[in-house]
Amino acid sequence: MAYATLPHRQLLSKPLQHPSTQATTLFTKISIKNSQFIIHIINPIELSFNVSFANFKPALKARPRLAAHSAVLSSSVEENGEVEERERKRRVEWFAEKIGAIPDPERPKFVETLIERHGGLRKISSFNDLMTGLLMVQDLNLALKLFDEMPLHGVAPDWWTYSILIRYYCRKREPEEGRKMLDRMIENGFRPNGVTLTILVYSFCSRGKIQKAIEVLELMGRFGCKPNVYTYNSVLKGLCFVGRVEEACKMLMDLKTKRDNGESISPDIYSYAAVMDGLCKVGRSPEAIELLNEAIALGLTPNAVTYNALFAGYCKEGKPKKGFRLLKQMKERDCAPDYICYSTLLHGLLKWGEVMAALWVYNQMLEVGFKVDERMMNTLLRALCRKSWADEGLLKSAYQVYDKMKSGPYAIYPDTYYLVIHTFCIGKEIDNALVTMNEMVAAGHFPRMVTINRIIHGLCKEGRINEAISVLVLQYEASRIPSKISYNILIDELSRQGHLLGASSIYGSALKLGATPHKLSILKSKAEEKMRPSTAGSLSEMSDQIAPSDMVLREAANESTMEKIPFESPTQGPGIDLEIWGRRF
Repeated sequence: MAYATLPHRQLLSKPLQHPSTQATTLFTKISIKNSQFIIHIINPIELSFNVSFANFKPALKARPRLAAHSAVLSSSVEENGEVEERERKRRVEWFAEKIGAIPDPERPKFVETLIERHGGLRKISSFNDLMTGLLMVQDLNLALKLFDEMPLHGVAPDWWTYSILIRYYCRKREPEEGRKMLDRMIENGFRPNGVTLTILVYSFCSRGKIQKAIEVLELMGRFGCKPNVYTYNSVLKGLCFVGRVEEACKMLMDLKTKRDNGESISPDIYSYAAVMDGLCKVGRSPEAIELLNEAIALGLTPNAVTYNALFAGYCKEGKPKKGFRLLKQMKERDCAPDYICYSTLLHGLLKWGEVMAALWVYNQMLEVGFKVDERMMNTLLRALCRKSWADEGLLKSAYQVYDKMKSGPYAIYPDTYYLVIHTFCIGKEIDNALVTMNEMVAAGHFPRMVTINRIIHGLCKEGRINEAISVLVLQYEASRIPSKISYNILIDELSRQGHLLGASSIYGSALKLGATPHKLSILKSKAEEKMRPSTAGSLSEMSDQIAPSDMVLREAANESTMEKIPFESPTQGPGIDLEIWGRRF
């Protein structure tokens, strides 16, 4: 077949070399729209590689007359590289799928069979793909075994083999192992590329091991790998993470100096955000605001991540209301606040007691469509309940948040239940307090003694003595001894209603359980008042005034042990059947 020929004198024959070399030549036969060309010799073209090892972008440093031919070469190499990359990904995914379906004990034998089936996998690229597939299914031991046995199959690891393992260790947050693999790579004569070293730097920084990260950063210069902005951003975050904010500020200044000197690297908005976050964490939010204004003046566009640092800083310093100014600025700059912005502000407002402002932020989150997390909902509800005790106008808001939690996938914490019951009692909604107590028991949380006393007190204030006694019996059923306060409340109410024998019976029951109420003097005074001829004609008349519940309580007080009265389980019905207790008492 005849080929069209571009007008040059000799034919290139050298294959594509390893990307770490400084200069290389290119394949000569290329395909463009079903036409094939032979490229004659061209002056050496120096290549610079982007972050992907398979995607090469030639940077022409030759005579201008070759620009057209180099453009043809560039598009062809990129096209072929994309095809090869897609094929490699497909092969890796196939390996991972097959290996993942095999039980762990059978995988070594399966891998051996797989290698034999493919003719021994004579190419190192095939071994790399197989090892990547093993790491995708988290089988590091088998991947290392394959790595060590490569010479037995007639192949030797290349730079990409080591890079795969280094990146895997970094992803598993084991940068020390990644550094060991890097040292082995260098000992065997391979040069790491900038992407692998940047990943290692980031892994060390995320673990707070800044000195080791800086060592890798210095290593990049030895191998001619220029750190990019992502490399420096990793170091900036790491320095701020360990509190070395001044060093981070100095590094940011150095980056700005490099930009001013015309170097290719310059700080981006994430560089500023990293330093701003570090300043806010040490209480220097005014300096962080100055950096934000500087970034905007340089033409950088702040995003939600940038503002998140400021929200956190203001909340840490006890100035959460300044966050509203940030929300206004974000809207003016068409920067939509994200969930973290709102939740950070909401948490800060609640932390510093700004309940009304927190309620506004909560409503804004609902309008935007954000779902407040469970912990924050419990915190907000508790704050509203406490605030509503002094401001009855917040009772409705507290009830609405509580209804929202009950209707949504939220777990209500025991402390939240206590405060909600207390709030219902203060709002004179004792029936809702009883229902909430029943729901609390159904959820596996028994009310605290102070909560029980609050409900008993609320029932007694409404004159519902039988229901108050049923709550007292609920404690017996849970094998808990009521407090003195519970008995005092009941004795007070029974005495107020004139049921002296009933009050005396409650007093006797308390003594048997080891609790000594403080209302004996009240009982004596009430009894003396009742025994006066002017008040009661005779003992028989006084006995006629005793309610049926008094008689039952008197009998219960004379028993040697407290009779356990069965009651309806909260999980079996709408709640405790108070009518049953009314008949018993």
